[in-house]
Parts: sequence; structure tokens; C-alpha cells
Amino acid sequence: MHRHALVPLLTVLVATAAACRCNSNERPQPDAPAPMTLAQAGIVPDWMNRQADPCQDFFEYACGGFYARYEIPPDRRAWSASTVVQHETEQFLREILEKAAQDPGNDPVRKKLGDYWAACMDEPGIEKAGAAPLKPYLDAINQVKDARSAQRAVLALHADGIFPFFSLGQQQDFADATQVIAGIDQAGLGLSNRKYYLEDKGNMKSVRKAYTEHLGRMFALLGWPAADAERATADVMRIETALATMQQDDVFRRDPHNVYHRIDRKGLEQAAPDFPWGDYLAALGIGQVTAISVHDPAYYPGVTRLIAKENAAALRSYLTWMLLHTLAEELSRSFVDEDFKLQQALTGIKELPPRWRRCVERADRDLGHLLAQPYVAARFAGDSKQRAVDLTKTVLAAMSVGLDGLSWMDEPTRKAARTKLEKMGYLVGYPAQWRTYDFEVGRTSYAANAIGASRFELRRQRAKIGKPVDRADWYMTPPTVNAYYDPTMNQLALPAGQLQPPFFGATFHPAVNFGSTGGGTIGHEMTHGFDDEGSQFDADGNLKNWWSEATGKAFAAATACVVEQYEKYEAVPGVRLNGKLTAGENIADIGGVKLGFEAYKAYRAKQKPPPPATVEGLTDDQLYFLAYGQSWCAKLRPEFLELLAHTNPHSPPKYRVIGVIVDQPAFGAAFSCKPGTPMNPGKACSVW
Repeated sequence: MHRHALVPLLTVLVATAAACRCNSNERPQPDAPAPMTLAQAGIVPDWMNRQADPCQDFFEYACGGFYARYEIPPDRRAWSASTVVQHETEQFLREILEKAAQDPGNDPVRKKLGDYWAACMDEPGIEKAGAAPLKPYLDAINQVKDARSAQRAVLALHADGIFPFFSLGQQQDFADATQVIAGIDQAGLGLSNRKYYLEDKGNMKSVRKAYTEHLGRMFALLGWPAADAERATADVMRIETALATMQQDDVFRRDPHNVYHRIDRKGLEQAAPDFPWGDYLAALGIGQVTAISVHDPAYYPGVTRLIAKENAAALRSYLTWMLLHTLAEELSRSFVDEDFKLQQALTGIKELPPRWRRCVERADRDLGHLLAQPYVAARFAGDSKQRAVDLTKTVLAAMSVGLDGLSWMDEPTRKAARTKLEKMGYLVGYPAQWRTYDFEVGRTSYAANAIGASRFELRRQRAKIGKPVDRADWYMTPPTVNAYYDPTMNQLALPAGQLQPPFFGATFHPAVNFGSTGGGTIGHEMTHGFDDEGSQFDADGNLKNWWSEATGKAFAAATACVVEQYEKYEAVPGVRLNGKLTAGENIADIGGVKLGFEAYKAYRAKQKPPPPATVEGLTDDQLYFLAYGQSWCAKLRPEFLELLAHTNPHSPPKYRVIGVIVDQPAFGAAFSCKPGTPMNPGKACSVW
């Protein structure tokens, strides 16, 4: 998954006819078009540091001005090129929602959006409700007297998307990607990653301490006496640490073989016979389902043993905490503020984002396809979608040509790779058919709306189980500033929210569109089909080895080079990147930029007249790399940087520039960097 834009590449240069300053026998001569400026080309000049040497530090050259100019707003974890687009999108969606709330007219779509917004922004009403939305769940939890009644409480929570211990959803069958089966996975931790319970690297101990204090304060908000809150905190930490010990780590989970075990319902009942699986599936509305994969067959008997050995009070405390942790944002301000304190410890963010921004985010999550319709009409109209599709096809064609240049790939594997590329699908901009939302939305209870939305989405997802895969379904809403590739679909998706300046402009220099969108997004997502994880799925999305033994070894060696390279980078002093965790994204970054450059060269060769060769002294090859670099301009809080280093498969923005540039054969020539300089070191990793 990425965070970028895409779109095509037509540069519009308008020649102005000159007024005739001659006698009637002379023909009027047009003036030459005015030279294109960097800003017109799509580069943000103020983000650059023209005094920096691009051969020494290309991130500073592309983004030094951005870093000097901007401070991170107190209600943000970071400020970046992506945040600029996201901020503009949020403002636009806010206006749509406010107008819908003020005057929905006779339009049921506007009414649903307006009612949702009005309820979300009704702070007095939310304050008056307090913790009342939790009561039905707390009633179920308070019935816990032993392991069996605890299991019944787990059923009640899972039905509404509150997932202690484990979670259930739908997934494509890795062995038959045309079918949807049930997938059960590890869950139930309040901290973002198991490492924070088991390791002491960097700030992990201080975060763990902040978390335990946060737990106590959350229980106190429910009115629990101090002694009970302290006991409950210890119970939660003991149970969550036990779960963390049993759960898989992120690097292990990158191998899809490690998270796919098609044991089906019979195998699940045999592995963990003490859990009422029949009642559980029936409670979720999928009582007839038999096709089930689990991430780890050993985990579920471990969970049932944990439930059996814990005392009833500890189980009630843990289940209550999972409830609080999941629904805190739907409650009164004291819960929201306390929930925010945990985010402060993890990310360094200074202030709670304003209510309106949180409501925009939730409206997009819960009613995204309704909110997207006016967004697309205003921001992605005309031929935008077709131009994006054309760019996608251009990059696909370049990747097909590039397969011939891979010396480490033998012919049988190359043939299979080409087949996978030919079958790769793409979703661009917005869906062909808008989703409808069949749940009640009112103005009197924001929590009821949010819980109803979660129930609706869970029901929609579970209804897919046992049916053929719907290849037209999107995992993101159209206004989302992001993109993704799904290996089981062999399909990439590029939402309209990513197709905005500064990532793309219809009048930008084509080198800029290719750099920030063609390579940085489209090429990136395509390359995910062939990274360390995606390469294990065939052209149809099945988990199947399509590599020859010799090519597989060569691919592993090339991947090891990338792992070793990125493990040398520090996110914050003393905390290095995890090269294995970030390998897939790094491979996609490196390969995508290389692919996009080749696609631009092929495009440029066909243009008559060709695009401008220089803009304010920069060649179009330089513009290509500069556009890519500026797409990652960012400032991040150090706490957030460390969190990313510990848990995120993406490298921090600085290294998504520097780490990529040193592996680009064309960069040294474009900027005349001598071999041995930091950005042209001579040794480059090359996978795709």
C-alpha cells in the first residue's frame, strides 16, 4: 500500500498570436510561447533548497525549503506533501457536509450525510450521553462469571466489531483466489504492536509506562474506585502481554504462507474444542460457513487456555478495556481526551484535532461513497479518469519491456511474470457503481450512527463469505489520499484523492507527472506484484510458486541487498530501520521510480513536438527525479518517526527519497554526480 497520486501527462502550451505590426503584404507571425516556469511545471520552488548539492543530499535539495518553511501543526503527527492534499480534501468535504446539514432538501443522500454530520458535531448532545452508549456491552461483560460466560461476551463484542483476543473477517482463499472464505486473525492488543509489550528498544519502556497509566485513568472515568482501576490495569497488562507472546511478529507475517492455514470449521473445532464456534459463527450471521483460514492454528487453543485460567474479574477488566479502547472516540469529551493522551505518547502529537476534522474523517469512513459523489464531480471530472487510465497503461507497457532487461530472470520465469503483468487489473478514480448504506442515520445520537455504520460494514463484509470474489469492490473511498495493490486480486487501486496537485496537474510538465505519479505511485503499486510478498502470488492471485529455483535464488540475493541497505538508516538516533519489515515497500519504491523513468523516456520519444527540454535551467530528466523527491517532502515528530521504525512496513519519507535515489542508474547522469558521491555511490541494489 502506498500514499500517492497518479494521472497522466499532457503539457498544455498555448501560443499567443501576435498583433500585426507590419504592412498588409506581410503574414502575421506568432510569438514564441513563454518559457515554462518551475511552478507551472509542477515543482514547488519554495520547497527546494537550491543551495544544496543534489549529489550530496537529494532530500535536502528537493525538500530543504519545505523543512525550513513549515512547522508541524500541533494537531498533526506530521506535515507533508500528502498532508497538504489531505488538508485541502478535508476542507472540501467539510463544506459538503455542512451544506447538507443546513439544507438537505429532498435528496436522501444529502439528508443522510447532513444528519450524520449534525450528530457528530453535536458536542452538547454527545457530552450529555457520556458513557451511556457502552451500557449494552457492559451489561454483557458484567455477566462474565467463568470461561463459558466470557466466551459469550466475546461473541457479543465481535458482532459489533470490538475484537478482544482475535478477529474474524472475509478474505480471498489463497489457494483459490476466485472464492471468498472466512479469515480469523490475531487481535486484542491496546498498543499498536506486540513489540511494545515484549521489548525495551528506544522509547518502548516509556510508552509502556504511559499505557499503564492511561489504562488506570480510563477505568477511573467509568467510575471505578482507584484500587479496582489499579487491579484492572494489572489484569489487562498481564492478559495482553500473554497475547503478545503468542502472536506472530510483523516480519514473520510478511510471508503469506505463515498466515494462511485453511483448516476449515472442522479443523478449528478440533484445534480449540473449548470455544463454542458454532454459536459464534451463528451470532455473526454466518452459521453455515465451513471454509475458514486461520493465521496460526496454535494461537486459538492458546487463547482458550488463557480464558480458562484467568479469573472472572480479570476477564471482565480486559473485555471492558477492549470496549473502551474501541469506542472512546464516540463518547464524551473526557474519554476522547484520555484516548488522545495515548496517541500523544505514541506519536508526539500536541493537540487533539478539531472536532470538525474528526467528523470529516468518520463521515468518509462510514458514508464514503455518498460523500465521494460530489467530491468526484468537482475534483475528478471530465476526462480525468481516462487520462489516469492512459498513464497506467503507459507504465504497464514500460514494465513489460523492462522484464526483458532482467539478467537474473530465466525465460520460463520471465514468461510467467509477463502473464502476471498482462492480467494485472486496475481501479482508477472511483467505482463504476456507488455503494448504498442500508442503516439508519439520525441527528440525535452520534454513537448510534457510528455503531450502526460499523455493524453495517461488518455485515457487508461477512456477506461476501462463500461467494465469488467481487473484483469491482474498493478497499478505499475515492477521496482517500492513498493507493494500494492487492496480491490476491493482482490489482492496483488509485483513488481520485491521489490525483491532485502537487502530485499531478493536467498542465504540468509530463516529466513531473511521471516522476510523482507514474513512477512514485503507479510503478510503485505495480512493482508490489513482484516484491518479496507479492511475488509469491501468481497471475490469478493464487499463492503459488511460479519461479524457477535459480531465479528464486537470484531474486532472494537482490532482495537481501535492499534489506542490508535500509538497515543502515536511522529513523531517530539509536533506532535503525528494519530492513526485512520494509523490504516490500523499498523494493516497490526503487523499482517504481526506475520503471516510471523508462516510461517517461518512451512517452517523450513519441511526442511531436517533444516536451520542453529544460525549465529554469533544469533538464526534464532532473525534473522527473525532483518531482519524485518533492512528493515525499515531510516533517515528522520524532516520536512518530520511532513508531514507524518499530511497526510500519514503509520507510520514513527521507529514506524513501535517499534510499531510492542511490539505486537509480539514471540519477547520476541526470545531475552529473561523480561516481562515489553519496547519491551516486557506485554500488546499487537492483531487483526490478
